[in-house]
Amino acid sequence: MSTASPRGRNSESVEDILAEMDGMVGLDHVKTQLRQFIALARVMVLRRDRDLPTPRISLHMVFSGPPGTGKTVMARKVGRLLRAVRLLTRGHCVEVDRSDLVAQYVGQTAARTREVVDKALDGVLFIDEAYMLTKQSKQQGGMDPFGQEAVDTLVAQMENYRERLVVIIAGYTDDIRDFVASNAGLKSRFSRYIDFESYSGDQLVEIFMTICEENRVVLSDEAKRTARQTINQIAQQNRTAKDFGNARVVRTFFETVLVAQAERLSREPDVEGLSDDAMQRIEREDIAVARDIRDQNG
Repeated sequence: MSTASPRGRNSESVEDILAEMDGMVGLDHVKTQLRQFIALARVMVLRRDRDLPTPRISLHMVFSGPPGTGKTVMARKVGRLLRAVRLLTRGHCVEVDRSDLVAQYVGQTAARTREVVDKALDGVLFIDEAYMLTKQSKQQGGMDPFGQEAVDTLVAQMENYRERLVVIIAGYTDDIRDFVASNAGLKSRFSRYIDFESYSGDQLVEIFMTICEENRVVLSDEAKRTARQTINQIAQQNRTAKDFGNARVVRTFFETVLVAQAERLSREPDVEGLSDDAMQRIEREDIAVARDIRDQNG
């Protein structure tokens, strides 16, 4: 990997980032695998610093699982961690999908893909729903020259800049694994697969409570009970749905709760004179109204 300057005094430490990662709800298997990955990266840097032989190990990864399970968040942390151990000099995360890689005309896609890679050099390139690059061709039973050009260019760039770039592709488990398996170039460059599982109902409740705490929102005891019941019910109803958004659904529900609270507060005779506590307090009514709004919107 590229030679990086020693970590500056104001830079993040590996331990701080790992502690931040450990503070995330659930994802125990993911955390274990990423700790192993960072341990490997750290030792690789030490071997490099001492001029010891350093095996050419691919650091590109596949994040598989349903939406809203923390794949993008973890990709950002991977970049920060690799900078902290001095394997990458910048450690930033460039997040893209098919539309960012594929141009309108054949011949332009390669240039666009190279441009995206250039922006990600010395950091992480995170490609969400990467299988969409070639999924169109499977549906039509033919070759998609646009998506294929992007894949071919990406494979070449991954090899050209293997010491300056970590590529993480993400998406639904079956789709992303089929995508990698369908291309010999991709298959040879991805050796690390990390599965993100859906959150349980209790974990989604914990995420909701964390969001409330981060926004300094205080729930009454009745509001807490109603929120717990509602979120567990949402999880139960969607436990087999492939496209269930997990944490995204919880965050959207929280925003709906704020709308319900705002409508309730707006009915107060003296809205301007409300105390800070009243402005930050969520009542059972707010949760119930948000639940009804969600049910109406499907």
